[in-house]
Parts: sequence; C-alpha cells; structure tokens
Amino acid sequence: MDPNHELKKEINSVKRAAVLILAAVMLASCSAQPETSEETTSETTVWTEVSVETTEIETPGSEFPPITYIYSMPDIEKTESLTKSMVFYRDGKPIYGKITLPKGKGPFKTIIISNGLYAPLGRYSNKALSYSEKGYAVVEFQYQNGEPPESYDDPEFLGDFIYEQVKDLFAVMDSMSYLPYVDTSNLYLYGHSMGGLVTSYAGAMRQDKVKGLILVDPSFYATDLMSFENDPTITTDIYPLLKECNIPAVIITGTAGSFGEDPHAFDDAMKAFPRCELIRIEGATHTMEGAASEQVVELSVEAMKKWG
Repeated sequence: MDPNHELKKEINSVKRAAVLILAAVMLASCSAQPETSEETTSETTVWTEVSVETTEIETPGSEFPPITYIYSMPDIEKTESLTKSMVFYRDGKPIYGKITLPKGKGPFKTIIISNGLYAPLGRYSNKALSYSEKGYAVVEFQYQNGEPPESYDDPEFLGDFIYEQVKDLFAVMDSMSYLPYVDTSNLYLYGHSMGGLVTSYAGAMRQDKVKGLILVDPSFYATDLMSFENDPTITTDIYPLLKECNIPAVIITGTAGSFGEDPHAFDDAMKAFPRCELIRIEGATHTMEGAASEQVVELSVEAMKKWG
C-alpha cells in the first residue's frame, strides 16, 4: 500500500472542504458588494461571476512540498484603455495586477511578468508597453507577500516565501483561460531577479502551459539559502528540475550587474537547461534600466520568434 495513501486522502478531504467553504462564501457575497467596494468598484469595473477551481501540481525533480491552491475568476476593469486593472485570486485572497494589450484584435501571445524581490506593481510597465507595441499582451501582478518590509534583506524562511510566490504565479497562469484576448497556447513567463527563480520553478513544473522562459538576471543563488520554517529538511535545488525542463529559455544578464560581473555565474544553469541561450548586455546593471530595458525587450522578442 502507498505509505502516503492516508495523507493523500486527508489532503484531498481538506481540499474539497476548502473548495466548498470558499464557494459558499463567494456565492453568499454575490448579492452584496465586497467590504472594499468603495475602493474596487466603480462604473468602469465589472465583477465577474463566481467560478472556483482547485489545482494540485506535481513537482518532479523538486523537493518542494505538494502544491495545492484554489483560484477563481479574476475581476477586470471595464475600460476602452489598452491597460486594464485586474484582481486575481488565490486561496480567496487578492493578487492585484493589470494587463496591457496591443492594438488590434486578439487573442494575443501573452507574457506574464514576475517581479523581483519586493518590486512594486508597475515596476516593469515600461517593458510591458514596449512588448505591447510589438504585438504581445503583458500581465503584471503583485505577489500576495510582495509588499516591501522595513528591511529589504532576503526573508528568513526564503523557501516558504518563494513557495507562496510560485502558487501566486500558478493562479495567475490559470486565470488566463478566462481572458478572451489571451492566446493560452502562446504563454511566456518573464522573471527578473528573484522573480526569475520563481519563474523557473513555475515554468519547469508546468511546461504544458508555457511556451518559453525569459529570465533576466535570475537569482539562482537563492536556492542555497531557501529554508522552510516547519520542515528544515526540505531542499530545493533548482538544477535537477531545470534538467527536466524541455521548453526553451533565455537568460539575459548585464556585464555590470550583480551576476554578470562573474562570467561563470550561470554555468550550472546552462548545463542544466536542455534548451537555453545566455545573452550578456555590455554595461547593463542588475536593474536593466535605461537603454538596457529596451535591449531586454528586443533580445527576448528575437528569442520568442525563434521558439515559434
């Protein structure tokens, strides 16, 4: 008998109960405005019908704990603007974001951007605009745990922190199926810095959902620092997982950045990824601002075109 049989039964039981509870709460709220309605509802906002789904993700090649979460239909700002505010939901809690659409009729190839550590929503909006001018829809979002603390040091239990962000990204990815202007068969993940690490985990675990990975100075070093508060024995080595990642990837770094200064910073990643290209931008820093910002867009678009 599978030694985890009883545990799996308990997890599934809890999962079903959570779905029923969340669905009941959300259905009951349909007849009333949310408590935050003064901030989130207006004549330009459309509240979607309730739709609750649960997902359990396999984590082959990774020691991540089992990934189970509940997501529901996002709320979308009803406006003629090509940039629309959005609210995604994971486990009943909001994930604030926005989508920038290109001109024309969709559905469009779509890029989901994962922020660097504590970067605010809008930090990558200049890149979103540049991508939209080239025909891509771009989704930006703020992790549920993405609010900056007093200190910008890495969280004490970085494993738990990244684990929660991976689930947020999964919920956003799943929500794309609700958006008629998104071509879900051409979904790309973009991650910068710590967001590059989150993107790598998410993309490798859900290759059937992703066309390719754009990793800008990804913080692979952090896997050596990741610990979980309730289980210190868990390890999260990213490289065995990347070896199983058969979707294409591009790593973009700057020669003046925190990783680009070391010519061997991404050697292990390049050995692990079956299909990966490494590009260095001369003089670019870790933040990839100024002229480097547009170079990142140009180089990644070239890569996506090669991926088909």
